[in-house]
Amino acid sequence: MSGLKINRGKSSIMGIKCEHSKLNTWVSLVGCEDSRQCFDKAMHEYDQAREKFVSLKKNTRGDIVAEFEKDLLNSKSAFEKSRFNLVNALMNVEAKKKYEFLESISALMDAHLRYFKLGHDLLGQMEPFIHQVLTYTQQSKELANNEQDKLAKRIQEFRSQAELDNLQDSNSLDLSVISDSILGSGTSSYRNVETASMFIVNGQVETIKQGYLLKRSSGSRGEWKRMFFVLDSQGSLYYYKNKGNKYMGHQSLSFNRSNEHHKSVFDRFRSRHKRASSFNEEILRCSTVNLHTSTIKKDAEDTDLRLCFRIISPSKTYTLQAENEADRLDWINKITGAIASLFNSYFLQQPFLEAKHDESYNNNFDDYNVQTLHQNRLEDGSQVGSVSKILREIPGNDLCAECGTPEPKWASLNLGILLCIECSGVHRNLGVHISKVRSIVLDVKVWEPSILDLFRNLGNAYCNSIWEGLFLADTGSDNIQHDVATPIPKPSLKDPIQRREKYVHAKYVEKLFVVKDSEAPGNNSYAKSIWEAVKTNDLREAYRLIAVSAVSIVNSTFDDVVSVSSSPNLDEEPSGSNQESHNPSLCGRDLDSSESKNSLQGCSLLHLACQNDNQVMLELLLQFGANINVCDSNGSTPLHQCISQKNNTLAKFLLRRGARPSIKDGGGLSALERAMEMGAIADEELFLLLTRSE
Repeated sequence: MSGLKINRGKSSIMGIKCEHSKLNTWVSLVGCEDSRQCFDKAMHEYDQAREKFVSLKKNTRGDIVAEFEKDLLNSKSAFEKSRFNLVNALMNVEAKKKYEFLESISALMDAHLRYFKLGHDLLGQMEPFIHQVLTYTQQSKELANNEQDKLAKRIQEFRSQAELDNLQDSNSLDLSVISDSILGSGTSSYRNVETASMFIVNGQVETIKQGYLLKRSSGSRGEWKRMFFVLDSQGSLYYYKNKGNKYMGHQSLSFNRSNEHHKSVFDRFRSRHKRASSFNEEILRCSTVNLHTSTIKKDAEDTDLRLCFRIISPSKTYTLQAENEADRLDWINKITGAIASLFNSYFLQQPFLEAKHDESYNNNFDDYNVQTLHQNRLEDGSQVGSVSKILREIPGNDLCAECGTPEPKWASLNLGILLCIECSGVHRNLGVHISKVRSIVLDVKVWEPSILDLFRNLGNAYCNSIWEGLFLADTGSDNIQHDVATPIPKPSLKDPIQRREKYVHAKYVEKLFVVKDSEAPGNNSYAKSIWEAVKTNDLREAYRLIAVSAVSIVNSTFDDVVSVSSSPNLDEEPSGSNQESHNPSLCGRDLDSSESKNSLQGCSLLHLACQNDNQVMLELLLQFGANINVCDSNGSTPLHQCISQKNNTLAKFLLRRGARPSIKDGGGLSALERAMEMGAIADEELFLLLTRSE
């Protein structure tokens, strides 16, 4: 009994020590207060430096501007450092709250279990729970460490991006770059229109650009106020006057993660705006600039002001000022693109365009060339509906390939699938090297005959049988699914965007659901297999091999299929003239002949597809990143081969896709010179494409 009392006393002492240790844990909150004070001070200094810098006039001496800019950068660096210190301090406190207390309790109970031998039978029943808690705390600790590592990486990425932005800002001050950005309205203006138009469909609202700008008040004093602006795809520009509400629109710094948040915020705002606009002005402190009838000027009325631009509408003129020249040009380009997209969307949505000449086109595009198809699209808007009808008649294309949403209106050109608007945004975030997203309604110029034929041969049903092979039953049918224990379930149309992102990334980037070949062949075996698929015009097999291969195989050459040692002696001097030995037509005369292996050296899959006159196979390879200007051992490109075979259709196709006609083959002749060597060029369009300047 005395020993039991001693043990109880020691247990009480240990309990007191545990409580004392727990109190010491919360003392670390004092460091957070210091970090917060440093953060507030740095933010105040940064605001002052920025206001001084942007208030400089155009005629200010360069040394003064440089000095203020240096102060701005120093204050910004101090602000970022204090911000990260505060985040780290808060993160440490949050991390300790997750595991330290439980770890102390579990360790204490484990010590009691070994110390109290007399109570072993009673405490032994708690042993499994104790070890379970220990495991949980270890997992929590590892999770906290992983989160800290991710935070450190994101901080490093942010710093690197900030340095790149500073370099770009300095480069943008070059007069030539600024001149190209402002005056080169041909290509950039079209690109802005196309980008903005991609978000105006089915009433869905997406954010094009958001950030802080200085706005000049319309009063007599003309004061400058810093406000948060948001440009959306409906042609509306919002700016928040209330500090609390502008942060509501600025919670997500990246466009990729802000879709759901802004959608809900703007939906609530618009519904209230229809009922009472005065309520918005008083409560939300949010004003709207309708860009339907607005224009933009690249400077302020006062020519001495720097970094300014104006938005002129029939009701009001807004004078805005950016923090730097690059940001000013970006705002101007995005707003100009949004205004232009409003005009395009108006004409595309006219009802008579969809009803006119409904039966003037059939589903057979074989007799149309690319220019004829584009001309018909411009002359008759019913081509948009025709393309949609053709694509949705393909098996599986009536539903989104990812979530099953009916009537998808977006497509991935290289993957050959149709998508809903939510999943198209997820695919767009993967990058064009993974998925090239286009609209089947707005991007009418994209849908050439070769693209349509590619989709006819693929479709959602077949493509999902490859990318989601683990979900399909081993019954020989592509449409029968069974339950498979996968860590990431297939999303449905009601699932949030985060689940779609996780699933799509696992499906196409990590390729977790692809059924690998049972023999697990190496890269050379895949190269040999895709060579045979292209040789036999097996488009689906070529697509499957591209999907299941761990590395890119679209640039495989004959050297990857047959070892160089098995080929004839390459050092032997071939007979005939030099130009004849480099004739591109030799690249594929007899792919199985031992006499032609020397000429096959370096030939790519594009050379082989051109030899087979298979434009759809060419389209597939180019969509997955095949090098269109690749040369074989004779220095001949696929364009040289098409010219030598007098295949003008494929030659024009390659030229429109970016093939360079100026490349010379081993005989020192360009594609134009090869064509002229064979006689007069009767195809005027081919001649113009070959003679164009690069």
